[in-house]
Amino acid sequence: MPLIQGQTPTRADWFDALLSANDGPHALLGEDGRVLVANRAFAEALGLAQDAVEGRTLAEGGLPTGAADAIDVLRRQVLATGTAASSAGPFPGLGRPVALNPVRDAGGAIRAVALIADAGAAALAEARAEAVQARADAERARTAKGKFLSAASHDLRQPFQAMHLFHHLLIGRLTDPASIELANKLEQAIVGGETLLRALLEVSALEAGLVTAKPQTFPVDELLAKMLEEFGPEAEAKGLRFNVRPLDAQVSSDPALMERLLRPILANALRYTLKGGILLAARRRGDTLRIEVWDTGVGIDPANHAVIFEDFHQLGNPGRDRKQGLGLGLAIVRRLAQVLGHPVTVRSKLGKGSVFAVEVPLSGSDGDRSGDDSADSEPEPAVGTSASAAPAKAGTVLVIEDDAMQLEGIGMLLRGWGYAVIPARGIVEACAELDSAAASPDLVLSDLRLSGPETGIDAIQAVRARCGRRVPGVIVTGDTDPDRLRSVDRSGLPLVHKPCDPAALRRLLSRSLQAGVGAWRPDVICSR
Repeated sequence: MPLIQGQTPTRADWFDALLSANDGPHALLGEDGRVLVANRAFAEALGLAQDAVEGRTLAEGGLPTGAADAIDVLRRQVLATGTAASSAGPFPGLGRPVALNPVRDAGGAIRAVALIADAGAAALAEARAEAVQARADAERARTAKGKFLSAASHDLRQPFQAMHLFHHLLIGRLTDPASIELANKLEQAIVGGETLLRALLEVSALEAGLVTAKPQTFPVDELLAKMLEEFGPEAEAKGLRFNVRPLDAQVSSDPALMERLLRPILANALRYTLKGGILLAARRRGDTLRIEVWDTGVGIDPANHAVIFEDFHQLGNPGRDRKQGLGLGLAIVRRLAQVLGHPVTVRSKLGKGSVFAVEVPLSGSDGDRSGDDSADSEPEPAVGTSASAAPAKAGTVLVIEDDAMQLEGIGMLLRGWGYAVIPARGIVEACAELDSAAASPDLVLSDLRLSGPETGIDAIQAVRARCGRRVPGVIVTGDTDPDRLRSVDRSGLPLVHKPCDPAALRRLLSRSLQAGVGAWRPDVICSR
């Protein structure tokens, strides 16, 4: 409607004037294909007045049937996909290429389609559609790469785990010194290949952007306790102290990714410390918390503090001796720190040891609670309790593993330790085995990823429901997918990563059995 002289225009009048000032035909098409509103140029292209166009379909408005049908196909496409569409050339009756764009309401639902007959608009719509398609293609490629790396991580670890198990069984039966030496070299080759594979897969996943942080609030002491349990026995075996300075504080981070970040730092501390020990400490600094790893090792020249975080960079290993690692540990730390948004710093001098620190946000309730207790001097170490080997409790272990070779290897290993073993390749088979068993299992050891949608968590829960009691459970996995690892963390079940050290597995089984003694009743048989 044209502006009327002497009358104050409304907002709608001004908007109508803006549309009419454009010489490109514009119209808004409803969900039924009828024109809701059109500017003057659109009406003139059809040889009608503006109000005569509104409420009609394009064919009823006089647009040639072929052109009207082609535009309607594009309109339906926009409504169905939510993305813009455009024509390749000019339409009869409009004389120009057209672009159609979705018009959404406040809730995001498409309520209409804007039709713009303009060469520039059509080109822009086409570019937008191509950009949307490119993003969709990139996301599909990213998803495919993620599935591949996840499957590769799991499937390639399986044979390494089997090699570890059978090697452990083999070396226990050898008595000839030459054969034992040969078996030791075989173990070095297995460990070297598995370590390289694991590091390359993790770097690939981080580089591909497949690892995302999912922060939550959790006690930092839980994280420190896991690291002590994992690295304490190795430190004890080397004759080193492994002390932990705990702190009653809640932090905001991703616990699974924090574990993956701290592991390479602690592994390096143990590798390069020949005497003395390692201290794992948590210290407040304002609204952040510093998790620090102190060692009394060989130290690092300050000139090399930056380069140690580069890929395949190692100090003092020009011959690339694999016994000294691969040079990817701190490169993984750098990438994980970027994903988490947690700065990592290092202080070190040659011959004086090193301090690596990770800054983690405190949760709202813990920020600034007691001020800054982080000085630059080494804190008094609090004596930590390292895990030591304990004799295995005699009992029955239900092993659930869908890989036949893994199942056989784990069974042989457990029987060698004095356990009775009930083998099963899935939940259904496990329940069937329980129906015929003389007594219920004392513990369930299950792989995380089983056939189909089943998981080890589901399997342990099914066994507990079948037996009517909380049977102790342990999860074993070669998976590195953060979401799957978080699901294990939420379940509260102990987790062992493949390939696992048989001695460490034996200690964990013993501790899990001892923890479940109070709930164990020898007269209970799983319900049939």
